[in-house]
Amino acid sequence: MIVANICIVIAAVILYSPGLICLRITDESIFRAGMSVIALLALVSIFFLVNIRFLREPSKRPILPEETLDLEEARDILKGYGSSKYLKSMAATAAEQVERILKCRMRLSGILEQRFTKGTMSWEKFHSVVLSAEDSAARNVVAMANRMQLFDDREFARLQHYKEDDIPDDIQEEQLRLYQKNIEDIRSMIALNEKILLKLNTLTMEVSSSSSESSGDWNDDLLEEIERLISETKYYQ
Repeated sequence: MIVANICIVIAAVILYSPGLICLRITDESIFRAGMSVIALLALVSIFFLVNIRFLREPSKRPILPEETLDLEEARDILKGYGSSKYLKSMAATAAEQVERILKCRMRLSGILEQRFTKGTMSWEKFHSVVLSAEDSAARNVVAMANRMQLFDDREFARLQHYKEDDIPDDIQEEQLRLYQKNIEDIRSMIALNEKILLKLNTLTMEVSSSSSESSGDWNDDLLEEIERLISETKYYQ
C-alpha cells in the first residue's frame, strides 16, 4: 500500500511540476487544461481504489476438498491464515509440513524410479501410496483452512473474560468449548500430517537402504500403516 501511494505521489509530481509535464487548469491550451482535470480525477480515483482494496478484509468462503488437491496450492491456503493471533503458529507449522512433504515426495519418487521399473506392479504399489499420502495431506490442509476461517480472534479473546460481562456464563462456556474443539481438531490434523510425513520418511530410508527381496514384508507393513493413517484423515474431512 505504501509503495502504491508513493507511485501515485510521483505521478502527480511528474504531471503537475513546472519543468516536467506541468499540467494546469489555467493553461491556454484547452487540451492541456482538460487533461489536468482528467489526470487529477484519475489520481484521486486510483488513490481511493488502491487504499480501499488493501485495507478491506479479504472475503473468505469455505474451500471444497476437490478444489485443492495439490500440495503447492494447499500451502498457499495456509499462508493466507497466518495473521490470526491464536492460529498463526499452527498455520505456520502446517505450511512448513507441506514443504517437508513436497521434499519427501520428490526424494521418494526418485528412489522408486531407481529401484523399480516405472509402470511395474512394485512401482505402482509404492507410487500409489505416495500419491494417496500427498492427497490426504492436502485435504487435511483444506480442512484446517476451513476451520481457521470459522475462528474469530476478537470473539475468542472476549470469551477469555466471559465472567466479567452480563451474558449468561453457561452460554459463553459452550461457545468457548466450540472454539477449543476447533483448535484441538486443527492440532490433531497437524499431528496426523506429521505421522504421515514420518512414515513417508521411514519408507524412503527403507526402500533406499534395503533390497526389495529382504524388505518386502517390512515394506508391506509400512505401506499398510501409511494407508491406515490416510484413512484417519476422513474423520476430519
